[in-house]
Amino acid sequence: MKGHQKAKAIVGSLFLFYLVVAPLVARQENFQPIEPEPSRNHPLLDIDLRKFGYKPRGSGVLDPLSLAFTESNDVLVAWTASDGSRNWTKERSTTPVASHLHAAVLDARTGQKIRDGEWPSRYVQAAITPVGKDNFLICAVDEIRLLSNDFTTVRDQVLPAPITCRGMRISPSRHSFSVTAGGDYHVMDAESFQPLAEWSSKDVAHVNFTDTLLVGACSPDFDLCIREFNQQWQPFHVVGIKQDLKMYAKVGPTFVNETTLSTADGGTMLVVTLEGSILFSVNLPRNFLFERIATSTGGKRFAYIETQLRGSRALDMSSDFDDHVVVYDLAQKKAIYTRKLQGGSPWIPPFEYRNLIALSADGTLLAILHNGIIQVYQLPDGES
Repeated sequence: MKGHQKAKAIVGSLFLFYLVVAPLVARQENFQPIEPEPSRNHPLLDIDLRKFGYKPRGSGVLDPLSLAFTESNDVLVAWTASDGSRNWTKERSTTPVASHLHAAVLDARTGQKIRDGEWPSRYVQAAITPVGKDNFLICAVDEIRLLSNDFTTVRDQVLPAPITCRGMRISPSRHSFSVTAGGDYHVMDAESFQPLAEWSSKDVAHVNFTDTLLVGACSPDFDLCIREFNQQWQPFHVVGIKQDLKMYAKVGPTFVNETTLSTADGGTMLVVTLEGSILFSVNLPRNFLFERIATSTGGKRFAYIETQLRGSRALDMSSDFDDHVVVYDLAQKKAIYTRKLQGGSPWIPPFEYRNLIALSADGTLLAILHNGIIQVYQLPDGES
């Protein structure tokens, strides 16, 4: 009951935000925190995943990769490898392919392997992510499995058709996750697998969630909207941010912690608390995009990969991406760290590659994964 009342109070405070605080954003359009110069600090950890059996690009195999930090600030890296040859032209993400999911937990300071494991899968879309305090969750398209800290199976469940965990999202606290069934979406508890909330893509798109709230882009105009799990959608107007989210699906509105929301639209980002206060805004040139986002489960920091497309994707075969990662500190209300990344090509998948990033639970470490190489960097402290 207390959680329900708190969530109701939060939604109520948003209306005060619309009437009083939001108009102030228009007056702050010129406010843009200055990003620090790209850092050149050396990584604490630099490790090639080939030593654990990963096959990088150029080897004739394309193994999907994932990267995350555990609550103990260790690095979790995982990939799924098919057991035989694959026909890329005929495969879809739900095409059964005999595979194995491989995962390793590494000490972020030494690079030493703490534990590893592998699990058979019928799909190459299998993935593993930290959930709760010390657990892990495996998603293998139509099967979910909860593991303990030592990779022992706690429970598993085959999802009834047409429900799938492909494209699964995790709440900032890692206590809940999403599954899909056609155009319907469900939030489930990460420990019990009990359903918590649901919505339809016909009504709202680009949905992100905490353990009590949902935020997304509601039809018919794809404006920002918000709701409690068991309540109706309410409008969430943010003056100064483009509200029609139909044309972009890179990141969408994102909870960076339980009470703070980031909305990123092309070269504009606004960070607000659900109590109605504006923390800060960022304006970048129009040819910049906010791509991947990483959050710290401690709720203090988050990071975006900011991407600039050079050349024309439609007309120029030499076009590519110029990436850099920016880490934002909520207490300091600004960017506290930037780093240039090796970019990629926007063309067909065999030639396209992307950087992966992750933040440690306490926000002190940044991990970057590119083409099978993990690098972990120390971030500035709160006083820097």
